[in-house]
Amino acid sequence: MKTCRLLLILQLLLLPRLIDAAQVTLSASTLTATIAEHVELRLIVRSLENIDEMKVSVPTGDYDIIRHQSQPLIKTAEWHTFEQVITIAFFKTGDFTVGPLAIELLSAKAVKEKEQSGTVTIRIRSLLGENDKDIKPLKKLLAINGNPLHLLKYLAGAGLILLLGVILLILKRKMRKKSFHADTCLPAPEIELELRVRELWQKKLPQKGEYKLFFILLGEIIKHFLARAYSFNADDFTTTEIIAHLKGSEKDSAIIVGMEDIFRQADLVKFAKQIPETMIISTLAEKITTLTGKYKKRRSLETEASNVQTGR
Repeated sequence: MKTCRLLLILQLLLLPRLIDAAQVTLSASTLTATIAEHVELRLIVRSLENIDEMKVSVPTGDYDIIRHQSQPLIKTAEWHTFEQVITIAFFKTGDFTVGPLAIELLSAKAVKEKEQSGTVTIRIRSLLGENDKDIKPLKKLLAINGNPLHLLKYLAGAGLILLLGVILLILKRKMRKKSFHADTCLPAPEIELELRVRELWQKKLPQKGEYKLFFILLGEIIKHFLARAYSFNADDFTTTEIIAHLKGSEKDSAIIVGMEDIFRQADLVKFAKQIPETMIISTLAEKITTLTGKYKKRRSLETEASNVQTGR
């Protein structure tokens, strides 16, 4: 009898703490993804406390954090529910554990409670499918009999061809650099982008199922625009290098995120053979229109400021 009474008292003492503790849930949009594919981590925290703000710290790992998105606070008679979506991407294969995430719950800017989330394990696969063939192994070297000096003439010929190739490459790059300063007869970069994208949509390649060709042409158009707008040879840059260059020269984070979304989607179609849904194509058109509008508005403001300075 005494034992039952002690257990009852212990439960009554522990029950308020169990009720007051925040509930933390961490989940992922997928547990299996390919290289560069976006994975959304969804963090939901429910608390009985009078909490008005949540701060989340994501540990570093073998992934890039693309963006944070905080959802509106949901208040009910019993709970205050916070939700945050963290988009990440991996760039090598393997099994990776994300978390735990450190959470601070604040009221009037003061930390009232600290929590930790659980962890999720995500498997990242190569862009090559199981049935895709990898590079074949090299054949065994052939034995060469006799004096190998007679091969010098072949080596000299190969060296001459290589030298000519290097010279042509240097000349080509010089011509491209000169073209950066020869745009006076062309429309503004954003106007040219708008016209060329409009011509691409008129070909109706997505409707014909030619998604790869569509994204190849779109990538060439946008890289040409970036080369003119930011004065760098975007044609020779990878997606990661282009985004890194934009982060160093573009102050508008919305433009950087928009460009990254377009190039990542193009990479998934071109290299991972993904077939995009109709909604993705529609969203892509809206993103391009929004980005073009931002550049046009920026040029308009710059023109107005220039006219004011010159007294026009």
